[in-house]
Amino acid sequence: MSSSIRIAVSDPLPMFGRGIADVMRDTGHDVEFPGDLFTWNGYAGPRLISLTLLYPSDWALLAALRDSRPRTAVVAVIENGDVDRCVRALTSGAVGGAEADAGTVRSVLSAAASGRSILPADMVRALTSLSRSPQAGHVPTEIEISWIRLLAQGFTVARLAAHAGYSERMMFRVLPAIYERWGVANRTEATIHARGNGWI
Repeated sequence: MSSSIRIAVSDPLPMFGRGIADVMRDTGHDVEFPGDLFTWNGYAGPRLISLTLLYPSDWALLAALRDSRPRTAVVAVIENGDVDRCVRALTSGAVGGAEADAGTVRSVLSAAASGRSILPADMVRALTSLSRSPQAGHVPTEIEISWIRLLAQGFTVARLAAHAGYSERMMFRVLPAIYERWGVANRTEATIHARGNGWI
């Protein structure tokens, strides 16, 4: 691991940000809290950013950082390690995604500092599913899209079934048929597919 990599921490919770900084300083890296990430990112030398993604503006910042200096490694810190959000971060330019816990963040940042990436198996499955093909000629219906949107918003299958006027058992039959038509394996992949196509 190279000690010449400079790390910037951007987190709305100062205590958590300081925790990340302490953990990474223990590994021999210089850690900073720049007020302007774009200016900081413009300086010469290898750069690594730990960016917590909580608000829409954080997602816009991730995209802008990727566009301004693509070789800077950005690790997305995601509350609860939500797979959909981690995959979204990776497809938006992050080189790693980590649940907001110091040990995980340390592992993912250390890997990124060494030019590697650590990804949980669920995240790898979701990323690889993006290349599956939907059934030939299938155009998702508004109902299919609305159901996936509700699942992405946190609806349980039981709540979705009640909302749609189906029994829970029937909804457990209907959803896999939708996933098959879309060329995905599960709810997470369906959400990623829908987001990638701009449907939700």
